[in-house]
Amino acid sequence: MSKNILLAVDAATRDPASHVLAAVDMTRDLSRDSGDHVIVLHVHEFATGRFGRIRVDCGDGEGEAVVDKIVAGLQAAGVSAEGEIREVNLGHIARAILHAAQDHDARLVVLGSSSRTDLPRVPLGSVASRLLHMANRPVLIVPRTDAHTEPVPGSSGSSGSAVAATAGADQG
Repeated sequence: MSKNILLAVDAATRDPASHVLAAVDMTRDLSRDSGDHVIVLHVHEFATGRFGRIRVDCGDGEGEAVVDKIVAGLQAAGVSAEGEIREVNLGHIARAILHAAQDHDARLVVLGSSSRTDLPRVPLGSVASRLLHMANRPVLIVPRTDAHTEPVPGSSGSSGSAVAATAGADQG
């Protein structure tokens, strides 16, 4: 019996960014090997203020376009996949991802790291960092792959350098 993998994606541009593509590749490989169903999730983030409710994550239709493109690519590769869009208030994307994972009983949450910093204490983006601290199920953070990324000594490629964490017993 297959299970679910939740792939959380952002829509920095209409086309998936390198960190999203790396996460898609990893998820495709994992789901092909396991037969798992993939839920591709984008969360729209809204700020509410004096002028009403404003979407701050991307333009109209961009999140949906990215999700549709990824779902189509996964299905073309023989992976069972569906897309989902959720909405949250500013600052609650990680919580929305975890709620979706719980709703779908996902065995794994996957997302790409968009971090571009060399600071040793901030290797992951804020959403990825929050997910790792809040999660009660496995989370796989896939590093972005581009020409500027230097390999980590002793790693054998992108699949060997993914950051995986299981939160739960050590939460405090």
